[in-house]
Amino acid sequence: MKKIIILLSVGLIFSFIIVSCGSMEDKIVGKWQHVLIVGQSSQGSDTLDMTQYPPTYNVFREDGTLQIYNSQQEENVRYLIRDNKLYSFKLGKTDTAIMDIKKLSKDELILQVKFKDDSQRIESLYYKKVK
Repeated sequence: MKKIIILLSVGLIFSFIIVSCGSMEDKIVGKWQHVLIVGQSSQGSDTLDMTQYPPTYNVFREDGTLQIYNSQQEENVRYLIRDNKLYSFKLGKTDTAIMDIKKLSKDELILQVKFKDDSQRIESLYYKKVK
């Protein structure tokens, strides 16, 4: 009886680990509309309401591709998620964009970018999931 309880406990813990590891990748898949940018630096903060402009969308696909587009242009890149960070890159290129994932729910995504220049600016990018 003790062995059965231990085996069930180990199975339950293992199942929880598998579900938690894949959940961030599963949640991000879909179409997201860019709705807000909040910038902060030593000079202060500013906000840009992206809903006042033609919509910009990020489409995350299960195969690790990311399509970013607005009414004027389209960009296709690869992405991966590790340690609450979103890495996006073009195959064959050396540049990789790294953003912290501050929040990811079924309908809200907040990414944060830290610029490594003199301004030490931080931008938080807010998205809402669209159907």
